[in-house]
Amino acid sequence: MSNKQLIGFDADDTLWENEVFFHKAQMKFIELHPHIKDPEEVILQIEKENIKFYGYGIKGFILSLLEASVRFSNNQTDLQNIDKIIKIGKDMLAQTIQLLPEVEETLQHLSEHYMLIIITKGDLLDQQRKVQKSGLLKYFSFTEIVSEKDEQTYLEILEKNNIAPKDFLMVGNSLKSDVLPVRNIGGTGIYIPHKLTWKHEEVDRTFDLERIVELKTISALKVWLKNQI
Repeated sequence: MSNKQLIGFDADDTLWENEVFFHKAQMKFIELHPHIKDPEEVILQIEKENIKFYGYGIKGFILSLLEASVRFSNNQTDLQNIDKIIKIGKDMLAQTIQLLPEVEETLQHLSEHYMLIIITKGDLLDQQRKVQKSGLLKYFSFTEIVSEKDEQTYLEILEKNNIAPKDFLMVGNSLKSDVLPVRNIGGTGIYIPHKLTWKHEEVDRTFDLERIVELKTISALKVWLKNQI
């Protein structure tokens, strides 16, 4: 790779912890609603139904929990539960940023040799807050907060910055959002798995591995890039 090439980074669960907080919040919801059968599947289905209305992020997640609480309580709304769910959401929004291991050291090194950008999807205000509070902004040329990560979104970002897809590398923990769309437009996807993955982001692994690289840690990216020169 030359220093004229662009490296994009996903944010949530690639640069800092995210899914763990959704998991903890879901467990709290389940404790409040022991009568709901298969609650994880119930929540997932409602979330998927609501993406077209709320998009991704904490606020949409909490609205889906509120809907699940009402829908599966025979419309006998428990105001105490509603209040507790709202508090769960506010606690999530106030959560301290927890960088993943070796992230800052890796970004500091790469920013000296490559143009780096953040491409993240989710609620605009919440994602802006996390980017600002992460302390990582100084390593990136710019940030793109998008409503969806698909082929068209990536192509628009690259066109805006006069970057050819073949000169684009995207790093992330989601095969569905960070890796496959980039591979499909002619870029290279770097997949760095996280211990927790939202079920909505899971994909069938029976696909062509061309232009897809899997690394165990973000720091391994430095070695991989050096070997491409």
